[in-house]
Parts: sequence; C-alpha cells; structure tokens
Amino acid sequence: MDWHIKLSSALQVAVSAAREAGAMILKELPSITAEEADEKNPGDFVTRVDKASEKIVRDRIQNAFPGDAIMSEETASGMPEAPDLWLVDPLDGTTNYMHHFPQFCVSIAYAVDRRPEIGVIYDPLHDDLFTCKRDEGVWHNGKSMAVSRCREMKYAYVTTGLPSRFKEEADGFMKGFKNVFLSAGGIRRTGSAGLDLAYTACGRFDAFWEPRLSPWDMAAGELLVRTAGGIVTDENGGPWNIQSRGIIAGNPAIHAEVLRLVTG
Repeated sequence: MDWHIKLSSALQVAVSAAREAGAMILKELPSITAEEADEKNPGDFVTRVDKASEKIVRDRIQNAFPGDAIMSEETASGMPEAPDLWLVDPLDGTTNYMHHFPQFCVSIAYAVDRRPEIGVIYDPLHDDLFTCKRDEGVWHNGKSMAVSRCREMKYAYVTTGLPSRFKEEADGFMKGFKNVFLSAGGIRRTGSAGLDLAYTACGRFDAFWEPRLSPWDMAAGELLVRTAGGIVTDENGGPWNIQSRGIIAGNPAIHAEVLRLVTG
C-alpha cells in the first residue's frame, strides 16, 4: 500500500474506532461503579468498559490492517518488534470514569519503526476530537491548532500526573511539583494524560509533565504537541521515544522552565 494512502487510511480508521468506542463508553457511564472495577496493580484499575472499548478498537484496526501489531493497555505483554505498530489506550482516565468525573478519553497512535505517524485523542463526553498526521497537520475538531504563546512562568497554566503506581518515587516528584507550584500561574492534575497532552497541543495548558507513563499513554499526545509547535522530551530532558518512562511537553518557553524546575 502506498505510504500516503496508508497514513490517510490509518487516520480514518483511528478516528472511526475512537468514535465508536467513545459512544459505547458514554452509553455505559450511567451504570458504571467503582466497586465493580478490578485492581490490576496498586492504584491501577480496569473495568468491563475498558475491555469492551479495547475490543472495539482492536477489531477495527485488525479488520483494516491485519498485518499490523497492536499494543493496547489491557492486553500488552511487551513491546512488539513489528515495524507497523498501533498503541492504544481504550479508556484513559479509568479512575475518573469509575467515579463519573468528566475527564477521560480514547487514545490511539499509529507508529512506523516506533515513530508515531498518526495520533487521535477523543473525549466522547464533550465530543472533542484531536487528530494529527506527522508533517501534514494537527487539528481540533477539524480546525488547525497550535500550542499556546505564553512566555512567562508566572502566567503559565501547567498540568501534571502523579506517579500513583510508583509511590516510592513520591519524594522526588513532590520536590519538582513544589518548584512548579511556586513558579506557575496555576497547576492542575486532571487524571488523564491523553487529555493533558491534547490540551497542551491546543493551548489550553502551557505544559504537562508526568514521570511515569506507558507508551499508550503518551504516543498520540506526543505527536499532537510536537506537530502543534511544542517541545517534547522524556522526564529528564532527553529525546522522547515510545519506550520513555515519562514525558515533559509544552510550548517552547514553558517547556524549558518546567524542565528546569522538575529536574533542577
């Protein structure tokens, strides 16, 4: 299949899968309860809706591209070696969803040789769709978007995620958190890394950082931010890749400040 045709088709499939999964997620929201969730690891939950969403997305991808590999949160068992790889978080913000807190999404990325080429993040509750094709554009509900123009940390609106599954790292995280808290105009923790990255890409946030994430948490959002004119590194300021443990993303000026504050 021609490269450009494959990318265009991959974007269409990702959007369609995200919307279908999102519709199911919304339908099940009124009936979901925290008590029915399973705890995979301390602080890491999964519900029947996560699994149902994953099946919808996997089926869509496999039907369209049967030779591609899929790495999805609920069935991942290691990084596939295949050159064509889909990274899927079928319900990012599960804990929020369990408690009916309105911050959750479906995140889908398509990578070639481990470099994201397509990114889709869909918030079904607000019908908010963020899409990206490397080197061609990045869009919010079909309109071109870009990172914010904020240049001073005292005005910056920054978001983060807690290393809730790695509480032994809390002291190091809290040191950086305090530095950012004392310097930024505002700081938030939404509980959905996918939406944090999407919001950074469209300028709602000026930067996002989180020290411990998985590839499916970051791949789509990383591409959104980078293509929207932002800077993305790993949690130590090195080059980001899909095997990075964490991420710092933001507009160029605020990314540099957050990096200095959380690693200094």
